[in-house]
Amino acid sequence: MKEVRIAVDARPLTAKGATGVENVGRLFLNALPIGSFPARWFFYSSQPATDGWSGKVFWRSYKGPAFLRLIVPFWLLRDRIDGVFFYLSYVPPLTRWTSAKTLVTVCDVMWLDRPDFLDPPSRKFIFRGVLPSLRHRTDHFIAISNATASELKTKLAVPDQKISVVAPYPDPIFRPKEKAAEAVQQLYGIEGPFFLCVGVAKPNKNVGAILTAFERLRSQHSEATLVWAGYTLPFWEPVKRLEKGGQGVRYLGYVPKEHLPILYSACQALLSPALKEGFGLPLLEAMACGSAVLAGDEGAQREVVGSAGLLVNPYDEDAIFQAMKELWLNKDLRDDLRKKAVERAAHFTKEQTTEQLRAALQKALRGESERRA
Repeated sequence: MKEVRIAVDARPLTAKGATGVENVGRLFLNALPIGSFPARWFFYSSQPATDGWSGKVFWRSYKGPAFLRLIVPFWLLRDRIDGVFFYLSYVPPLTRWTSAKTLVTVCDVMWLDRPDFLDPPSRKFIFRGVLPSLRHRTDHFIAISNATASELKTKLAVPDQKISVVAPYPDPIFRPKEKAAEAVQQLYGIEGPFFLCVGVAKPNKNVGAILTAFERLRSQHSEATLVWAGYTLPFWEPVKRLEKGGQGVRYLGYVPKEHLPILYSACQALLSPALKEGFGLPLLEAMACGSAVLAGDEGAQREVVGSAGLLVNPYDEDAIFQAMKELWLNKDLRDDLRKKAVERAAHFTKEQTTEQLRAALQKALRGESERRA
């Protein structure tokens, strides 16, 4: 393949307080086959270049209004771009005035069936911006799991040849930490064993069922503690319950990324019996840190966890409670799952992601993905 010109939406590299979508975007950017793929790379961002990228790519930055809507399409024309990779599932309309093939990362499309999973401020953009973009302005889809790829085919009728599955990997900072319990006590004043939840508290995370099951556990084991780390969107009653805290419930809010390996390593188990996940990055991070995990048997969670954790019906509150109780009381089970978790996480590597991205770029740029009408 002759050298091509590829542009990338590089904003995740400079994002502050990143959440799931930005975290996946950052992992993919760091795994791009730069140096081994016949391309000239252009990184577009709203911030100046970060350390380590100077000399490897041509970096353009603009901090102002209409970054995606006007500035990026102008740069695509100016730089004669052959392909552009967006970490969001959104392609600006004016991009279609250029000759660039468009690739987007799709974390999930669960909102097609469950718009109630979306917070009201995001709902308008998703249905008026993202959905038309996926239907009419996307040449190639990078799905972060087989479950998401399947939903693109069944819910949006995307042909198989337009989809590549690229799995995230755990950032190298996610490794088991020694003396984690002592560090958690110093950082957050949390003493004794605790369950952990990580991520933005939204309906798909099954916040209400987790809190209800934990209340039952707490009524039998008064020493039990539940810690939630992540932003909240206070549009739903279960989330408001979480924010208020309660007996044994500690809501930490957003925590720095470097604190997460300590929390994962110290907890009894990560609780994530989600109603639906496009992937479930906290599950992979926790397993890489040697944490036992409890996940929902829906969406991509089985793909991530495999047999290395407990999987439950997320719609069955009693099943969630029973699994919590078993994890709280059974040290042998936790130790077995911790060992399996580390082994399972080792299957998700940066090298694998790089090869999957390379294949996706080749597939899209050689024209196998025809433009949508």
